[in-house]
Amino acid sequence: MSTAARMSEARLRTIYKRQDPPQFGPTYDPAIRATREEAPSSSRYSQMWSEKLQRQCHVLSTPEQKAMFLVLFQPGLFELQEQRMLAIQSRPHPLTGHPFASGLNLRPLRGTLDVCERIQMVERHAWISIRHPDNGAKASVPYPFIGDLLLFLQDQHGPYCVNWTIKRDRDGFERSVHRERPSRDPNADAAAARARHAIEQLYYDDANIPTVRVTEDMFPEKLLRNLECLYLTQHLSATVDSVLYQEMCERLRASMILGGAPFDVVRSMMTRYDLPFDIAKSLFHRAIWRRDVRPELVDEGIFIDIPLQPERTDPLVRFGHLFQRRTA
Repeated sequence: MSTAARMSEARLRTIYKRQDPPQFGPTYDPAIRATREEAPSSSRYSQMWSEKLQRQCHVLSTPEQKAMFLVLFQPGLFELQEQRMLAIQSRPHPLTGHPFASGLNLRPLRGTLDVCERIQMVERHAWISIRHPDNGAKASVPYPFIGDLLLFLQDQHGPYCVNWTIKRDRDGFERSVHRERPSRDPNADAAAARARHAIEQLYYDDANIPTVRVTEDMFPEKLLRNLECLYLTQHLSATVDSVLYQEMCERLRASMILGGAPFDVVRSMMTRYDLPFDIAKSLFHRAIWRRDVRPELVDEGIFIDIPLQPERTDPLVRFGHLFQRRTA
């Protein structure tokens, strides 16, 4: 969690325009876009297209990008609100207004100011001085914190939310965000970072939403490389006939049992249906990305010329604790 980069009255108005309230679906607009104009200068920002969400997802760091691969791989995900404003005043539960949540009794968010008052940390809230539009007098107003990823998930019990706060490693939760130079007072810096994370966790606790600390180093490198490779190409075959896709899935499953390389299936599909290589290869990746073919992704690399190994570890089971709803 952070405050928006380059705090200003103009940025404050922009954030409220986009995020009060945030929209669902393709019209969702993050508080901070992953662009040169808005992303912090020290960040490695990027935009990641989601076929399911039908929009670009905005991430502001390499750890966020790597976490996003697993998020978009999760079939239970039906909405995502990245770089979401933490409301200063009380607001409805984030699921309020979504068709999936119709009829649910949802607890509201009480707001970050309420949280800070309860734990006697009002001075830890971000503030900004603005001019009154009528008389020009200056006044201090609270400035919103911005979260990383708010996941909207569905299981057999219905829809729910999980808040992810993301760093490179666990030490990152003890440092100020986007700090380009070492702190003159590391102890004070760590105390401020801990306070911000406590505010965020209590803010979502009010609405019975768990906050999960996610670090880049918790994910096996092979898994991340596999998911990135699958993500980058699988969308190219989104419009291919479903019959061809199902045939690809069936033949890949058979080749995995028989020990054949995926390239043999890809080449055969190219010849039979006059498919370009990049489309046929995309079908291969799409079958795995959509989990219709289940090779080992955690401990084995996915290559077109090497036989797929049957799944031994389901990554969504191994990291299932990151997606769990709060039960109490």
